[in-house]
Amino acid sequence: MRILKSIFFASFILLTLFACTTDEEPLFQEKYTADDLVKLYGDDFKQWELQAFYDNYNQKRLSDRNACFVDDFFVFQKDSKQINVTPGEVGCDNVAAEDEITTASYEFYEEDGFVFISIAKASSVNGVIKNKFFSLQLVELSDKEMIFASGEKGNYEMALVFVAS
Repeated sequence: MRILKSIFFASFILLTLFACTTDEEPLFQEKYTADDLVKLYGDDFKQWELQAFYDNYNQKRLSDRNACFVDDFFVFQKDSKQINVTPGEVGCDNVAAEDEITTASYEFYEEDGFVFISIAKASSVNGVIKNKFFSLQLVELSDKEMIFASGEKGNYEMALVFVAS
């Protein structure tokens, strides 16, 4: 009888472990196709203006770097993953805008349907190069607006909100 109880208990544990399914939603549910990317670059290229840079999108708390990002223009091109960045007049880290370089690119993972943007800002301060780099996932896309963010769906933290210009 003791062996039977042990077998039953072991079977119950194994069944519980392997039969359970998760009902959790993925962090980002939006999947994009190559056809969706036309909204990024238009027929050949498309210029986007950064409307806001948030530290916390849900609380609408702007980043302390908002001012030095929102005056930059980002041009997405059809045949390039590199994004042309036209710098604005406000630099980060209390440096002149001409002492700062911003580079950006995006990567499309077609199989998964994910799009990520990577942005780097480098500035020279007293002969020392300072770099800021981050990468965010595309979470919303329309012809006139797109949002790249981190965090869970409906609970975005860091976010860039772009509007077509």
